[in-house]
Amino acid sequence: MNERELREAVSRLPKSIEPPRDLWPDIEARIGRRWRRWYWVPALAAAAVLVAVLIGRSGPGGGAWDVTRLAGRPLVGVTPLAASGRLRVGDWLQTDDSSRALIAVGKIGHVEVKPGTRIRLVDARPDEHRLALERGAIYAEVDTIPRLFFVETRAGTAIDLGCAYTLDADSAGNGRLHVVGGIVEFQTGNRSSKVPMGAIAAIRERVGPGIPFVEDAPAPLARALAAFDFENGGARAARTVLALARPQDAISLWHLLQRVEPTLRGAVYDRLAELVPPPTDVTRDAAIALEPAALDSYWTAIHRIHFRRVILRGVREIDPRTGTAPRAR
Repeated sequence: MNERELREAVSRLPKSIEPPRDLWPDIEARIGRRWRRWYWVPALAAAAVLVAVLIGRSGPGGGAWDVTRLAGRPLVGVTPLAASGRLRVGDWLQTDDSSRALIAVGKIGHVEVKPGTRIRLVDARPDEHRLALERGAIYAEVDTIPRLFFVETRAGTAIDLGCAYTLDADSAGNGRLHVVGGIVEFQTGNRSSKVPMGAIAAIRERVGPGIPFVEDAPAPLARALAAFDFENGGARAARTVLALARPQDAISLWHLLQRVEPTLRGAVYDRLAELVPPPTDVTRDAAIALEPAALDSYWTAIHRIHFRRVILRGVREIDPRTGTAPRAR
């Protein structure tokens, strides 16, 4: 067939072809059956992915963490730990005077278990990573959202707010918390302390956390805080703290404001405001009434100054009242 004949044949074809009946109902029915068959596949796949992610965040096995021997012969239960092993929920890890171990906290951090320590894995869930320190000392370092990692002691619970810290406690629960990065909240019932980087808080059984103080706080100030917190020092100890406090000790006065008798709150606030001026949205009456918004705003200002001072220590001089570098004369 040459080109002319091909064109003539094409021109004789019908312009449209109508089906002998309406085919759409049959097509729709078939599509419906297939849709019903595959409707749940994407949902099931998404659920499977979510479960895998959650399991992955808590580490392999979901209810256990990896543990590595660093020195000596740590025990998991009564079994000596080899080079590495698994610490399961409910298991105790124990080190003697010459042993150390490293616990991987799921995939969010690690805990170094110091010599002479006994610690138990309480929870290893995606939404809660929890250890219980019966005695001894640990160094914890985690990088995750706040309030996901907890360490229980007889004196209360250390709540991670994104941090690195050391925590030691004897068998009665007495010890101290020393934060070297971020912030840790230590809570016992309704009593809590916010301990920022570069600060220390003593902990005591039946009392909980003491008022935190900075690493370079004068020894008499630290002793006065201990007397107030744990030795029924009362107003006398509180007034000693006020007399010894420097602008660098504002985090201590912020906590003291919330723990003294109401009749002393005015004196504490006035001293704090003298050392570190309050933000413009904080009034004396609101702070003395312990209104949460006023306390939170003042804490934010105090913590910002403290953070700059600690971070820039040895690099740049920072005014502890304002957090700014002093102007050159």
